Amino acid sequence: MTTDLPEAWRDAELPDLPALSGEFVEEFARVIYGRTPPGARLGEVVLQSRDEGVFGGAGDRLRHRATISCPLGDLELNTLLHIPADARPAPVVVALNFAGNDETLEDWPYAKVMAAGYAVLTVDYQQIEPDDPNASRVRALFPAGEPWGAVAAWAWGLSRCLDIAADVPGVTIDGAIALGHSRLGKAALWAGVQDERFAVTVSNDSGCCGASLFRHPGGEDIAAITTRFPHWFVPSFSAYAGSRPPIDQHQLLASIAPRRVYVASGEDDAWADPIGEYLAVVAATPAFGDGDIGYHVRPGGHALLEEDWLRALAFVQR
Repeated sequence: MTTDLPEAWRDAELPDLPALSGEFVEEFARVIYGRTPPGARLGEVVLQSRDEGVFGGAGDRLRHRATISCPLGDLELNTLLHIPADARPAPVVVALNFAGNDETLEDWPYAKVMAAGYAVLTVDYQQIEPDDPNASRVRALFPAGEPWGAVAAWAWGLSRCLDIAADVPGVTIDGAIALGHSRLGKAALWAGVQDERFAVTVSNDSGCCGASLFRHPGGEDIAAITTRFPHWFVPSFSAYAGSRPPIDQHQLLASIAPRRVYVASGEDDAWADPIGEYLAVVAATPAFGDGDIGYHVRPGGHALLEEDWLRALAFVQR
């Protein structure tokens, strides 16, 4: 746990929370995210291009076209993979992106992540499921059944990205990391809960229905999030607007134990309730071994910064 906390964090008190002991995965599926259906498998993974010695020789950049066979059709994904030059096989960080694979070349610290010995595989999140209440992609490739929201679909996509990484020489999914920011931080947490191949789950500024507590007042609440983004969750979740669901997000974090979790916040990211994120980590800590859950808060707002990447990796390497 970080020690350089702002005074408001140090003075914050835990609200009265549901018990930490118990099995919560089914309850989170029923109440918030929906159950991810079985039946998908990795098909063909085709190398589209390879650029060697990128970022001053830090590693190689590969682009693949991967096919995921689902019960009602195929889903094709375009992946961008960076592999460090001196660490083969390299453990992989799987992270969905918001604006297309090439945008990450400017925004993500690939050279420093590769220098730390990690590969990074990314996919545009909307290739998996549109961020649109009136559209669907992967969810339309499964028979109608129990509903599952877009957050669950993106979590499903993180697991499929791990399948793809396992098929690429020079990469290992041993010690794999799921990393996500904002709504994709919610997806990373749900992927980490469900897929035990993720050794570490990293949530950055994930806020309501991510790492922050429903029972800590402040920031986005259930009424706001289900009004603006109803497609993220099961339809019945909106019934909890103005009330409290029977579960809270410290239990989601605890459901990943004994594997590891890291939560990051921006001090000025009020809508994500960073104090509520911190308190969820505090409340979940008894479920973890010593040093297996970590947290940092940095100055600034709602963004995935180089500092967030590097502090998360420092936690992983500890």
